[in-house]
Amino acid sequence: MLSVSSLPVRKNLKTCVRHFTWAWYTIVMGTCVVASLVNRFHWGSGSEPNKVLTLVLFFCSLLCFVLISAASVARYIIFPELWSAMLRHPIQSLFISAMPMAGCSLINIALVAHQKYGFSNHSRAFLYALWAFWWLDVVISVVIAFGMLHVMMTKQKHSLEQLSCLAMLPVLPWIVASATGGLLATALPTQSTLTIAVSAILGIAGLSIAFMVITAYLLRLLLHGPPDTSLILASFIPLGPMGQGGFSLLLIAEYLSTRNVDLGPLISPSAVASVAFCLAWTLWSLGLFWLGMTLCMIYASVRQKRVPYSIGYWGMIFPTGVMALLTVEMGDLLKSAVIQYIGVTFSIGVALLWVFVVVKTIPAVWNTTAFNSPCATKLDEEKLSTACSTAVCMSTIPRISMGSGFS
Repeated sequence: MLSVSSLPVRKNLKTCVRHFTWAWYTIVMGTCVVASLVNRFHWGSGSEPNKVLTLVLFFCSLLCFVLISAASVARYIIFPELWSAMLRHPIQSLFISAMPMAGCSLINIALVAHQKYGFSNHSRAFLYALWAFWWLDVVISVVIAFGMLHVMMTKQKHSLEQLSCLAMLPVLPWIVASATGGLLATALPTQSTLTIAVSAILGIAGLSIAFMVITAYLLRLLLHGPPDTSLILASFIPLGPMGQGGFSLLLIAEYLSTRNVDLGPLISPSAVASVAFCLAWTLWSLGLFWLGMTLCMIYASVRQKRVPYSIGYWGMIFPTGVMALLTVEMGDLLKSAVIQYIGVTFSIGVALLWVFVVVKTIPAVWNTTAFNSPCATKLDEEKLSTACSTAVCMSTIPRISMGSGFS
């Protein structure tokens, strides 16, 4: 039986805001990718229950995005010293890239709601509003990528032994924005060529840098073994660039094969589309390999030590979800029943994982144990240590009696 002293102490609202992190945006990312899988589920697509569930998940994600953004702004207004502390932290700082990825995820579902469910009566204006938000997201993604890579090189200390999959987070928004741009390009009546060109640039650049990190991470695994239990769930992250990058390439291939695009006398659109499909197939195959290897690492880690709940659990959903989305798209494109059933299995697995994490998150939010920022905790410990040192120094100063100098 638990004693009263062993129960966790609930944090007040100000403390919760202080211990808020950018990783909370992964809730929006995970919920949006589940909404995409529900919308594209093999059975019941376009039905009323499918529509209702997709829209419910979308509005829940939108509400979470607004609340998380408000809490993040309030955190750095109330506690401005946390900004520099966050940038110096080699892990927490990387999750700032989750914000533009959450924004693109919302644009994806808003586009689905607009195209399939008549979300807006002013269709053209709403579509270009989404396009404008996408451009804003692209600018933010580029700034975060260059800014965080600069901070990682100049403000933080890294080693191969401590390298994790989180190191690729700064460039992952490029790949997510690339897929969103591909979806918008197929819906835009004009400016679609510019959108698909920017999407291709973002996707190729993001995939190139992501695979540099994956190569270094694989070397780290071979030399030093699997990561610690606290970072083992991050092993799913490489599925993100593989799944989302492959999905983006398929959208580019679909666009080039259905639109009359002039790429010049030396380049054939059909040839580029074929190359894009082959690259997407390669990424899907690599994703299956990495999924199997990650499950083996997590199984071995869980057998030795239980992985405690943290907001990092949500980091599993988006990478596996985009991998499932690529599988569904590949099955529909090839009209392959086998790949379609694999996509259905993936989709159900991701949905069950989402339910599991939600069930874990609700009580953690209620008792405030989910609000835990390592950089804020470290800053508090440094202040406490400084205060204690000052108190000790003051206590060692000899007291001088008032009459000692006049005797």
